[in-house]
Amino acid sequence: MHRSDFCMAGAFRDIFLFKDYFRMRSLFLLVTLISLLIYLSRLFSLINSYPPSFFGLPSVTNFLGGTVFGIGMVMAGGCTIGTLYKMGSGNLVSAFAFLGILFGSILFAVFYPLSLSFTHAVTLSRKIISLEQIAGTAVIPLLLLLSLSVFLFYKWYRERKWTQKAYASGYLDPWKAAVLMAIVVSLSFIASGRPLSVTKGYAKLSAYLGGQSLFHSMSGLRFYKEDSLRLLDGTIMRGGMGINMDAITITQIPLITGIILGAFFSSVQLKEFKINMPPGKQIFSALIGGILMAVGSLMASGCNLWHIIGGLPVFALQSILFVSGLIPGAYIGSHIIKRIII
Repeated sequence: MHRSDFCMAGAFRDIFLFKDYFRMRSLFLLVTLISLLIYLSRLFSLINSYPPSFFGLPSVTNFLGGTVFGIGMVMAGGCTIGTLYKMGSGNLVSAFAFLGILFGSILFAVFYPLSLSFTHAVTLSRKIISLEQIAGTAVIPLLLLLSLSVFLFYKWYRERKWTQKAYASGYLDPWKAAVLMAIVVSLSFIASGRPLSVTKGYAKLSAYLGGQSLFHSMSGLRFYKEDSLRLLDGTIMRGGMGINMDAITITQIPLITGIILGAFFSSVQLKEFKINMPPGKQIFSALIGGILMAVGSLMASGCNLWHIIGGLPVFALQSILFVSGLIPGAYIGSHIIKRIII
């Protein structure tokens, strides 16, 4: 991700700020490849958890959370993943966004019971969680996706839109990064029985940094007490946002740490690691953006990592709603940073 600057926030932001679709092409490739690999894994019985029980019922809050998250990721200059690898390479703006995400997780704990009640009240379906259930098979939505993808991928190939000139040492074309990431994500899916995620990992870090003790006697305590993660349909481990050694501690925390360290070593190897103090406006935007990302992802039951490269490939309705909200959110966020920073 560091060597290709594979930033999902940038993919959406660049469309509205610069009318540039370069990053979005690689993101579309990533989603398509994961969808195909997961389907093939199902055919060979490597994945059995279908329909995807780790996704919940679709709700209006998935859309609203996506909108809030979209605003936040553009203001922060990176999504929950982009923030990590940019911070690892010495970007202080992303470091402030990281702090904003942790604080936003604590803030959400206060309103968690209210958010939970609202989510249940505006649930759109009590039975259907994916397009596969609506179509009766995964083949139909997959074929539609592959048909569109083959047409667009060939068109972009003919127009030479897959690559662009780069002068940085060690640069990796985003489409190549997308192929590598698709393989890694699919293998992780097979191994754990669920998509990658960092949202609850951030929330758990906020608990270690004082969130749980800060709201010990308040409604936020419920947020840190409830189980929210089940590996392999709950038959192996459970996990929550509280201060416990559980599934989140051994899956999401190492992922967060690994991305930061990977970017750090990559930037050091390329002699690109540097720390510069950003302008106050950027710090403010990053902090607010981080808070909004935390609130939006927790409201929507997942961040862009969970929904875009986890839910979209399996046609989860929650994720479709999240991305539907992410688009106008990124548009709003782009206009905000035009006023604040540009």
